[in-house]
Amino acid sequence: MSLFASNLTLGYGENIILKDINVTIPKNKISILVGSNGCGKSTLLKTMSRLLKPISGTVFLEDFNIFEKSTKEIAKKLAILTQSPTAPSDLTVFNIVKQGRYPYQNWFSQWSKEDEDILNYALEKTGLLDIKHKKLSDLSGGQKQRVWIAMTLAQQTDIILLDEPTNHLDIKYKIEVLDLLKNLNKTEKRTIIIVLHDINLACRYADHVIAVKDGKIYGEGNPNIIITEKLIKDVFDINSKIIQCPLFRTPMCITYQSLSKTV
Repeated sequence: MSLFASNLTLGYGENIILKDINVTIPKNKISILVGSNGCGKSTLLKTMSRLLKPISGTVFLEDFNIFEKSTKEIAKKLAILTQSPTAPSDLTVFNIVKQGRYPYQNWFSQWSKEDEDILNYALEKTGLLDIKHKKLSDLSGGQKQRVWIAMTLAQQTDIILLDEPTNHLDIKYKIEVLDLLKNLNKTEKRTIIIVLHDINLACRYADHVIAVKDGKIYGEGNPNIIITEKLIKDVFDINSKIIQCPLFRTPMCITYQSLSKTV
């Protein structure tokens, strides 16, 4: 299922964030949006998930405009995990993940065996089956993030969009969450779009990097090709040396302001 934006201009009121954006998300790949704070990465992700209406232009899912479809219709085709999602702390893992089946519920179609099977699949895939009756307040940061990802899996969509899914996590849980997403992409061919701040993790996990700068798409493509010292300077305004990661053979960015010794 293809997702692409055509001539998008985005903003809030008279404040234009991105102008005349055209971007196509590769199917069955992991695409990661990078750029400095406030450049519009999250705004673009929200618009492509239908959470934010563009000033002009549109987003197409296959051959239809996502803004012309109902919320429930879109929720069956793409799932969005926003930054820092919240829920009452006394809710259990099971009850939170269950919300992912909401798009399929109505007066004529109540909870079914199929819903139960899909819910258990989402819990198993994210390693949460053994703790499904635990309360949200009893979970670690990494476990909580896996709960939100499980909820998106329960929607059974081909496309998953995530806005800073590793935000506020320590390095162990960052890797845990990104490994989970990589596994979902490889084993189930899900199209995954992520906003991420860490350029080295973006290079490690992305098939396709989209760099945003000054309201435009600065560049996009395979990280081994587009991540250069010039891109890092232009997009992040910092000097760098790009080397190859000895473990993953992906670009590794070492940043610096100057080469003078620090005390």
